[in-house]
Amino acid sequence: MPRHYHRPIRGVLIALGISAVNAFAQTSPDPASAAAAAPVTASAVAAQPERQQQAIDALSSMGRYLRSLSRLDVTTTSATDAVLDSGQTVSFLHETDLKVERPNRMRADITGNRGSKGLIYDGRTFTIFNTSEGYYSKNPAPATIDLLVRELSTVYNIDTPLADLFYWGNGKVDDATLTSALFIGLERVDTRWCNHYAYQQQGADWELWIQSGARQLPCRMEIVDTTQDARPRHVVTYHWKLNPEFPASTFTFRPAANAKAIELKPATHTPYEESE
Repeated sequence: MPRHYHRPIRGVLIALGISAVNAFAQTSPDPASAAAAAPVTASAVAAQPERQQQAIDALSSMGRYLRSLSRLDVTTTSATDAVLDSGQTVSFLHETDLKVERPNRMRADITGNRGSKGLIYDGRTFTIFNTSEGYYSKNPAPATIDLLVRELSTVYNIDTPLADLFYWGNGKVDDATLTSALFIGLERVDTRWCNHYAYQQQGADWELWIQSGARQLPCRMEIVDTTQDARPRHVVTYHWKLNPEFPASTFTFRPAANAKAIELKPATHTPYEESE
């Protein structure tokens, strides 16, 4: 049986106090960013200060922008490592489509090795569903998305899909948790020019590519669990649509005729206590 890699995403982002969201059109770097983002050699990176204010400020700026968005549709591809009993590291692939209409509408559809599942929130109730296994659970919900994310985590030990997008920008960045913060340079992530940053803190090394220009959106994130010898990794790439129009049915759950309603009980174990 695999020893699953327990992703440190939630811990990393909560500790930072840092919520989320872009156009599919190709963007170009502005001249100032390009000038400041000359290729960085390994020796040059090593010579830079460990905690660059530019890298810390980038997290705050991205968070402020993300929190300003009222409607978004983000699709992601991700790979999450698991360490087998043999010591080999393998990756599990997932695709997620997250639709958000602040302050109180959300839908997430996830496909991966365990089939199709998701979450729908309409401001009054939230529904967890698993299409592959044919069950769902509909429950009373708090008044906002942010409160729902917190309730799912603390009461039910459920990570909201792409939870990092809701933690980012949720308050001031707690830079005291960072032992290193570096600006690496300007790089392309598919068709987008992005500023590449690298961070370290206890238990995790992580990198973030933030789109250059006015739309400071995360393009890619990598997190490495440094508490394990195998150093398992979680990698996610984001693609955004801003201010989309959603049909009213988007945030309404309609179970299949043969779907079974189940009771969702509060968790009796702490987060990450069990393998995913």
